[in-house]
Amino acid sequence: MRKLLLSTALLFVFTATLMAQVDTINAENHKLLVDRLRAGKSSYLVYMTDSLESKRTVGDIWERTISFGKKNQNDVVEFGWKWIHNDSLFASITNICDRKTLAPIYHYANYKRRGIFAYNYKNGFMQPADTVKNNGALKKAPVKLDIPIISWEQDLETYPLLPIKKVGQQFDISFFDPNEKSATYHRYEVTGKDELKLNADVIAKCWLLRINYSKDSYAVFWLTEKSKEVIKMKEYYKGNYRIKVKQY
Repeated sequence: MRKLLLSTALLFVFTATLMAQVDTINAENHKLLVDRLRAGKSSYLVYMTDSLESKRTVGDIWERTISFGKKNQNDVVEFGWKWIHNDSLFASITNICDRKTLAPIYHYANYKRRGIFAYNYKNGFMQPADTVKNNGALKKAPVKLDIPIISWEQDLETYPLLPIKKVGQQFDISFFDPNEKSATYHRYEVTGKDELKLNADVIAKCWLLRINYSKDSYAVFWLTEKSKEVIKMKEYYKGNYRIKVKQY
């Protein structure tokens, strides 16, 4: 009986230790290192390829910007995303967030095919913005947000703010996409390190950050060792890969 109790106690301690290794990241607990944010512009080449990487689509360009300002006398950060497809603007998206927490305040998206979708975030809801002309979101009901969300559309700018220190760290991040009907946490893990060869002369030492979307779908991000800047992503789904590569 004593051995059984001891084994049960050790199992409990081991399980509790594993659970303690998961850091919850949201727009309320101030665990993101937001002081790392820098105003500027980044560009990514985004394309699809097969499992052998022998065939690939013509690449899209994502232009991402960060700027700082004021909204209602509060410090905010504005994330911009322009998606260029076939030499034309496929989508233009703006997220305005609280400067200290990244809590979303306002979202505006203009899609070439779908039109305009704009939302305000307040009182625990994502609410269609009724002052925006031709806002397709007005056809949708407000979405109740049960956790302090961070916009998933600015993930590339959020990963560098994670307090990454070692392989094995896990993060539950409150990423939320405006097309979702409810908010939840998503598990990411620092799975290793890699030396990513950029060209014949330059090798970037990187952390590997992974998310498993499902049993057969995942994504791996290469974050530079010091600045944590995302320089590559490889996402797998149904036998194909989507690649994002930072342009210099």
